[in-house]
Amino acid sequence: MIRLLLISLPLLLFAASAAAQAPTGDVTVMADYLPNRNRTSELRARVFAEQVLDPTPRTFFTLSAFAEGLLARRGVEQPPGRRDVSAGIVRVQDASARYTGDRFEVFAGFTRVVWGRLDEVQPTDVVNPLDVSRFFFEGRGEARLPVALVRGRAFLSEGATIEGVYVPFFRRGQFDQLDEPTSPFNIESGSKPLVASGFLGHHSRLLGSGEGGSRTMAVLNPSATIGSPTVPPIAIERREPPAAFGNAQGGARFSATTGRLDWSVSAYRGFEPFGIAAAGAIPPQGAAVPIDVVHPRFTMLGGDFETVRGPWGLRGEIAAFVADNFQGALRIVEGSSIDAGIGVDRRAGDYRISASVLAHRESYDEPIEREDGLKRARSEMSLILAADRSFAAERYQLRTFGVYNPSESSAFLRGIATAKLRDNFSLEGSAGWFAGDGGAVIGRFSDSDFFYVRVKYYF
Repeated sequence: MIRLLLISLPLLLFAASAAAQAPTGDVTVMADYLPNRNRTSELRARVFAEQVLDPTPRTFFTLSAFAEGLLARRGVEQPPGRRDVSAGIVRVQDASARYTGDRFEVFAGFTRVVWGRLDEVQPTDVVNPLDVSRFFFEGRGEARLPVALVRGRAFLSEGATIEGVYVPFFRRGQFDQLDEPTSPFNIESGSKPLVASGFLGHHSRLLGSGEGGSRTMAVLNPSATIGSPTVPPIAIERREPPAAFGNAQGGARFSATTGRLDWSVSAYRGFEPFGIAAAGAIPPQGAAVPIDVVHPRFTMLGGDFETVRGPWGLRGEIAAFVADNFQGALRIVEGSSIDAGIGVDRRAGDYRISASVLAHRESYDEPIEREDGLKRARSEMSLILAADRSFAAERYQLRTFGVYNPSESSAFLRGIATAKLRDNFSLEGSAGWFAGDGGAVIGRFSDSDFFYVRVKYYF
C-alpha cells in the first residue's frame, strides 16, 4: 500500500499541478571547514522543491524532494592524509497524503512524525531516525529522515486525540547522506576504539541521555585493525531488518488538554536505528573475525506535558525503555533505561530563551565492560540551553544551542547567525565547538569543530 502510494502520488500531483501554483523551494550553497579533521573542507550544493495541493477542503497532498551534491577534500585516518571526494544524491523528502474527517484523520506516505515536547532533545521522538551531520550543522528539525508510514488519528473530543503509527519498512540512521564512509561526522571511520560504549540510541536522540554511553553504537574501524600484531583483521557484515510483515514498527499516542495543561502518553516498539556490533563464531587462527552489526528491537513507554504560566512555558518529558539494548564487548547486552527531562522557556520581545535538564538511568541484565570496570548500571545528567535573538524587524537572527555533560566535562556549543539580505536571499554563518573528550557522544566528536558559510535563495 505504501509503495503504491509513493509511486502514484507524484503522478497525481503532476496532473493536478497545472491548476496549482508553482512549487516553492530554495537553492543552497554551503562551504564548511573542519580544522581538526585533517583540515577537511567541503562544498555542498542543494536544490529543494515542494508542492502542496488541496484539491478538496478535506484532502491534502505534499510532495517535496531535493538534489544535493558534494565536492570535498576530506581528512582520512588510514592512511593519514586527505582525500578528494565527490558525491550526489536525489531524495524524496516528503510524499504524503492526508484526509481529515469530522472525527478522524488518515495520513500516509514517506514523511516524518514528531513526538515529544522538549527543545532539540526529545526522548520520546522515536519514529524517525536522524542524519548526524545535519543535526550538528542545523538542528534536529532538519535532521529527521523520512520513513514510510501510516498514521491514523481519532478526535475523541475537542481536547482528546488518539493516534496510531505503523512503519512497515526499516530505515537506519545515517552519519551523512553524502559519501557517508568518508564523512567527518562518521565516527565509525575514525581512530576510535573498536567498540565504544554508546552513542546515538534507538530513537536517534543525539544529545542528552545518550551522551553517557547508554545509547548503543558499534564503532568499527577495520582499517586500523588489519595488520595489527595484536588485533586480528575483522570482517563486518551489516544486517538490517528485511522488509517483512514481522519486521514492522509502530506505536500509539494519546494526547489531551486538561485546563491549561497539554499532556500525552505514548508507546512504541521499533528497531535501533544505529547498529550494535556482535562477534560471530571464533574463526581459525589468522582468519578474519566475523562481526555482525545488527538492529535489535526496543520497547518504549513515554509521556510528556506542556503548560504556560504568565510569560513562562514549562515542559516535561519521560521515556522508559523497558526493553533496551546496550553495546558490550562485541556483544549485545539487554536491559532497560529511563530518560526524564524538564525545561522552561520564555519569550520577551525579540528574545527567546529555553533551558532543560535531562536525567538518564540505565541498568543491564548482566555486567558490561566499561573503562572503570564491570558495571550493572549507569546514571548521568545533561544540561541544555538554547537562545534566539532577532534584530531589525527579524532581518537578522542569532541562534545558539549548547549541551553540557558534567559527568565527563564535555560540551557542545553551536551558534548560527542569519542575515536576510533580500526577501528571497539570505546569508548564514555558523560555528560549532566541542569541548572535552570521552566515551559520551559529545566527547566522541571532540575533533569535529566546524565553521560554515551558506547562501540560500528562495523561490
